[in-house]
Formats: sequence, structure tokens, C-alpha cells
Amino acid sequence: MTHIIILLLCTWLAVMPFYAIALSAKPNIMLSQTTTLESLQDSYKGYLASEKLDGVRGYWNGENLISRAGNIIHAPTWFIKDFPNVLLEGELWTGRGQFDLVSGIIRKQTPIDSEWQNVKFMLFDAPKSQLIFSQRMDYIENLISPLNISWLKLVPHHSFEKYSQLIEHYNKLVNNNAEGLMLNKADAYYQSGRTDKIIKLKPFTDKEAIVVRHLLGKGKYKNMMGSLLVKDKNGKEFKIGSGFSDQQRQKPPKIGDIISYRYTGTTKTGLPRFPVFIRIRSDMEEL
Repeated sequence: MTHIIILLLCTWLAVMPFYAIALSAKPNIMLSQTTTLESLQDSYKGYLASEKLDGVRGYWNGENLISRAGNIIHAPTWFIKDFPNVLLEGELWTGRGQFDLVSGIIRKQTPIDSEWQNVKFMLFDAPKSQLIFSQRMDYIENLISPLNISWLKLVPHHSFEKYSQLIEHYNKLVNNNAEGLMLNKADAYYQSGRTDKIIKLKPFTDKEAIVVRHLLGKGKYKNMMGSLLVKDKNGKEFKIGSGFSDQQRQKPPKIGDIISYRYTGTTKTGLPRFPVFIRIRSDMEEL
């Protein structure tokens, strides 16, 4: 009997590391495509619209909150203890224009209760559900409503009968400092990877790049970082010299950091025109 117990214990110890990895495995998430309002003039019907929240994407796997990179987010026990035992996806969010704040909160290995009391987990999908999107929204609402958890909410969605209503809604959000709008095809099933079943609308184009080098400034930026040399996912290098505060120039993003930037169009060589630094993407580990 003793040797059987020892054998079972050894088997359990051998399996546990793989179990732990599975809990924090990188999720195969559904990714949006970016387009313009004009391109939707004849195809906006059939989509459900929601505000694009300026937070950190989170994935609840029934045991842990994990990031899109697969890292465990160390939330306080009270924050997650009553979450349902199903796969849910959403945005960890504290408010418009507060990405840096919420990113700093969730990256701490030891969570601070007073900070997490300002965080909401705004749900927008149930990845393993076999329902279409509109039904998944009803499923999530019915799932979380009885729990009465004030920080676990479903992102509100709207449909529009007229194109002018969509424009009005979009402009109202953007004018009130929202990041933009997300459109989900109401009859679409969940699928991992990039898809046109989710459309992102923003007042500018934004992408990510890796910091390659710090370039020294001149004039008023002497002895500070003047611009960053960055590389996009296609290997193209270019400089970003605007969008930084003096504090950021004194302590710029590190070599190897992934940053977000916005731009208006591209040059003849395909480089972004007038790129402006937005922020460090601490929630991403690769382009």
C-alpha cells in the first residue's frame, strides 16, 4: 500500500507543473480588424456596437485571471473568488484614459486592495461558448446577474437602424475621451485569430513597434531622449520623436519594450506618417 501511495504522489508531482502551465497558457483570443466609418456605410447593420475600453485585456479561465500573453494576473482573492467557473474574456478597466493606471495596478505581484477596488472586469465574450455573439451576450448577462458582483459587468452593446445613428454614437464617445468603438457581428461564432467579425473604429490609426535605440535630443531636449528608433512587425525601422513628456524623455521606454504609436497615413515607402508615441504596451510580450 505504501509503494502505491508513493507512486500516486510521484505521478501527481509530475503532472502538477503541466497543470500549472495550462492554467496560465497563452489564450487563443479573437482579434479585431481596424477600419473607418465610411467603409461601414453599407454594412453596419448586423453588428452590435460597444465602447472600446482603454484598459488591459483579461481572460478568466475559471481559476485565474491571465493576460493576453498568458501571464497570471495577481488579483486579490476577494476580487475573483465568486467568479463563475467558465471561460470569460473582458477588459480590466478603471476609466477612460487610465490605461497606465490600471496597467500598473495589475502588474504588481502583490496586489494592493485599495487599488483593485477601483478596477472593474468588463466582460465582452465567452470564448468556449458555441453560441453566436448576440446569444453569448445574453448568456453572460444571465450568468453574472445573480452573482451581484459590482466589479464584474457586461460591456453594454447597441444596434443602429440608421447609419447616422452610428456616426452620432461614435462621435459622442470620442468627444468624451473614449478610445473608439468596437463592432461585433451579431451572428458570428467565436474564432481565434484576426477576423472581420470584430471591427475596431478609432479616430486615428494606431499600431505597435519595438524600441531599438534611444536617439539623443538637441536644443531644449539636450541630455534627454530626443526620439526613439523603433521597428514594426514587418521589420521596418523609423523614428518617433513626439508624444513624450519631459519625464518620459528623461526616463524613456527601454530597449526591447513594445510601444503603441498613432499616425496619419503612410509615406511612399510604407512608413507611418507623423508617428506619435502613445504608451508602453506592458500587456504585450511580442508583436
